[in-house]
Amino acid sequence: MCYSARAQRGRARDRLKQCRRADPQKMPLLDSEAIILRAAPLGEADKLISFLARGLGRLRGVARGARHPRSRFGATLEPLSHVRLWFYDRAQRDLVRLSQSELIEAFWQPSADYARTIALHHVAEVSERLFPEREPAERGFRLLHRVLEALASRSNPWLPLLYFQLWMVRLAGWLPALEQCNRCQRTFADEPCYVGVDTIGALCRRCRRPGMRVLSPASRRLAAEILSQPLTRLASAQPDQSRTAELRNYLLDVLEHHLEAKLVTRELMDEAAATKA
Repeated sequence: MCYSARAQRGRARDRLKQCRRADPQKMPLLDSEAIILRAAPLGEADKLISFLARGLGRLRGVARGARHPRSRFGATLEPLSHVRLWFYDRAQRDLVRLSQSELIEAFWQPSADYARTIALHHVAEVSERLFPEREPAERGFRLLHRVLEALASRSNPWLPLLYFQLWMVRLAGWLPALEQCNRCQRTFADEPCYVGVDTIGALCRRCRRPGMRVLSPASRRLAAEILSQPLTRLASAQPDQSRTAELRNYLLDVLEHHLEAKLVTRELMDEAAATKA
């Protein structure tokens, strides 16, 4: 996630000038349930906000005066806040203009332990990078909300995090079938399969290519459980750490390959997982 990219901020400042010149009376006022993904300083008093709006997709907007101590936005624009937003949106403008925000639930917990803090950072980073702007993502919104609820209520973040990663890869269309070899159609049964980050699919031992990552039968069963059950039903499960790490590393490889960027939170997650082990 480009939290402080100079080029992006420069473009945002140019768009902010356009927003300031725009007459709000000539722009439609919209309201939507939303989850804040990122908040960055803009100028001396404003904030640049990236948020996932239910039914509208990911949007970016300017919250004027949001950095003032007595701002009408208060603390509602903190990352991973579940809010209702009112904003002006004008055709052919990249940035919306935030008017009002009402907090529904704050998932960010300053008192959370290190592993949960990193998990929340990771969810925000992947969501910011993966959801395209202005493309409705209802299933993505519901997924994000479910995972944030689970992370807020569970002491162990690894299963909700794995649930999020697997479903994000699945919804993006990047998850291969894990039941049989994509080349010879041989069923894997109790044998490991081999997976890569491209679209070739999962392969058996005989068909595999050099450099492919191995997925054990236990990891495949865990993936099948996650995809077939709601997160609330999985809440009491405590899968073996090696299974979650094996599947998580494959999913992170896929995400980084298709996003064409390294995830800032990946190394931090590895450190947190090693500490937890």
